[in-house]
Amino acid sequence: MGRDQYQRGTIKVKRKRRKKVRFKKRFYVFVSLFILLIGFLISRFIPDDEAVVVANEKPLEDLFTVVIDPGHGGYDGGTENKELGIFEKDIALDISLQVGQKLEDKGIKVIYTRTEDYIPWKKQPESLKGRSEISNNSNADLFVSIHGNYYEKSPLIRGMEVWCRFKDTEDERLAQSIVNNVGRLDFTEIRGLKYEDEKELYVLKNTEATSVLIELGYLSNPEDVKTLTSQEGKEKYVQAISEAIVEFKEKNFKLKNKE
Repeated sequence: MGRDQYQRGTIKVKRKRRKKVRFKKRFYVFVSLFILLIGFLISRFIPDDEAVVVANEKPLEDLFTVVIDPGHGGYDGGTENKELGIFEKDIALDISLQVGQKLEDKGIKVIYTRTEDYIPWKKQPESLKGRSEISNNSNADLFVSIHGNYYEKSPLIRGMEVWCRFKDTEDERLAQSIVNNVGRLDFTEIRGLKYEDEKELYVLKNTEATSVLIELGYLSNPEDVKTLTSQEGKEKYVQAISEAIVEFKEKNFKLKNKE
């Protein structure tokens, strides 16, 4: 091969290499511009509020947690208005589920001890222990047990009462807030707060969270029964309880520091 032919061959090889290099550079530039365009379109067309929601999402364990305990259930009907066939367990479940829905709408994590007319425990002591364990195992901030009342000696006794263990505690403050809300709505009698020195309640004594037990009203009293079974009455119970819980959360809750 002559010298001129060798030089021409070398020049052709170099040109091919330069073309490949230019092609690669253009390709990388194109890919970079495409990525930038996609990023621009995403930021342009995703609403700001959606971006905020994603940014503000918290792990479930950091959410304010309320355990709602609808009293009784299944074979355990609780107290009963035999004339009307109304069971405490049904009233408690209905209102509990509605309270829970209101709280979930506010971003509060809700755990129920039951969500239907069934309980897994065979005896009352097991049931009480199981309900407390659900709250303790979930590291709940609040435990709210919901019940109905009955007084055999007189159908005239009526009204709501809220139980807690001791005075000057977070439990008492939550209980008082519920009672205050009931008074503000003015839809039933208020029997006030009840404490452990009157009667010891297992679920309050053995639950680690701030705890209250609500006796909604008396199934032995016609006016209370009407309030407990009417849509308007239920809505007011739900409002009084759920608003008290939300107020408590806003005043007292800080993100849990779990290690």
